[in-house]
Amino acid sequence: MATVAKRPEQRLMPEIGPRGRLWRLHTRISVEQGTSVLFLEGRLGQAAAAQLERVAAPLAAAEPSCLVIDLSGVDYLSSAALKVFEGLAAQSPPDRRLVLRSPSVAARLALELSGLLSLVDSG
Repeated sequence: MATVAKRPEQRLMPEIGPRGRLWRLHTRISVEQGTSVLFLEGRLGQAAAAQLERVAAPLAAAEPSCLVIDLSGVDYLSSAALKVFEGLAAQSPPDRRLVLRSPSVAARLALELSGLLSLVDSG
């Protein structure tokens, strides 16, 4: 059975949506079978992308083989967020990789249009 270590949820910078709604990105980090998994939920717009990079970059550097980012709860990916994923993948040494897991329909479309669909775990 997989060991799951839970870390406290972090709330990234809020954004105000088109109708004055407050959009937040929520993150949660857990460990599944020795691999860190960063769960994202909500809107990953431009304002939250810099915060995402601050959370994900140290995790990516600390992981010996793979960092998994779960996108099942993401309803929007901005170009700034896509650049963060692209940068994390480019900075990974050949023996480490970035895996984007379970993207929502909206996230998958953004990844496909940006040419980053190869980062998605197909298994």
